[in-house]
Amino acid sequence: MVEKKIIKLTAKILLGLLGLWALIIPILYIFGITIYFPFKISGGEDMPYHRLQAVRIAVCITFSYFTFRFLFVEYSRLYPVEFLDVFLKSLTLTSFLVYLSIGLELKEYVLVIFFLGCSIITHIISGKKFRKYFN
Repeated sequence: MVEKKIIKLTAKILLGLLGLWALIIPILYIFGITIYFPFKISGGEDMPYHRLQAVRIAVCITFSYFTFRFLFVEYSRLYPVEFLDVFLKSLTLTSFLVYLSIGLELKEYVLVIFFLGCSIITHIISGKKFRKYFN
């Protein structure tokens, strides 16, 4: 029971921080400040192309997943953490593949490891035995 509470608390803190980050980024962009993950403030230079590609492809994979889920499963209950889980898994996979295909330095793979950790956490908490704790 204590282990589930720790996992739940860890997940809420992690997702809360990611959610706050995701809320602040578009607000700062309106004021002319561009920040890309994690906290790199763009001083006029463009966001790295490989990061944009990874996010773009992850969005397409996530969109495809939910499109085909609707076509074959139709109306099924979906919790918000399940959407985050699918997107983070897509982002992990696409980041790894894009970075690998371009041949980036190892330091860029830290993001892949971070996304993988987030994916593992969201996978655990989106399981059936944890869902009842988030209701």
